[in-house]
Amino acid sequence: MAEILEERYITPLAKWARLLEIFIPGYMFGKAWGIANAQTVDLYRVIFPPFLINMAEYMKHSLMVTDNAALQRLLATCSGALVGFAVIFALGVFMHLVLRDRKYIDSVRFTAITLIPLAVMNGTLSHLTNTILESLGGGETIEALTKSAVDGPSGQIKMFCVFYMLAIWFFGKRAGVIGRKRYYVLLVGVGFLAVYFACGLGITPMEAADVLPKMMAAHGQH
Repeated sequence: MAEILEERYITPLAKWARLLEIFIPGYMFGKAWGIANAQTVDLYRVIFPPFLINMAEYMKHSLMVTDNAALQRLLATCSGALVGFAVIFALGVFMHLVLRDRKYIDSVRFTAITLIPLAVMNGTLSHLTNTILESLGGGETIEALTKSAVDGPSGQIKMFCVFYMLAIWFFGKRAGVIGRKRYYVLLVGVGFLAVYFACGLGITPMEAADVLPKMMAAHGQH
């Protein structure tokens, strides 16, 4: 019976699954930071931490230069994904200091999987940013656009931050994180959110009022 179970569950695909548990959330988490274009990049810099956008923009325009439009879109998402992987592996260090009872790469897997709600949040925020750009020529006032730019992301951010906390708590139980460690990994997650916000996640009315008129002027020129 033991041999049958081993053949059923321990397969070469299991190794690929472990890698994909890092790759897929990491790609989802970071790709939004790389997909800004010349018209939206300033708004991306105020919705997301600007240094993350700048890192992705540097790779796009200095290290991944191409004239092919389709390849440009692919490299744009890849540049953001690379930044996302860097963030996940850095956060994984702090998670590993708490978990300790597993390999570092397993702590990174735990980090990546629990970040899926924030990965979805980043994608949602990038979609809202593109929606705002599409609204620039629709005759809306700057006040209406500012309210939309502030209220939409704010609600999404709050909701997905709650989902992130729930993901850490419940996946921690499933991954064998027991006792006080469940609270410690939760604290690491809270600390990460605090740093994410401190670095510039979200857009304030002042930031929106500053960047939207510039985008409207640029949109009018096009």
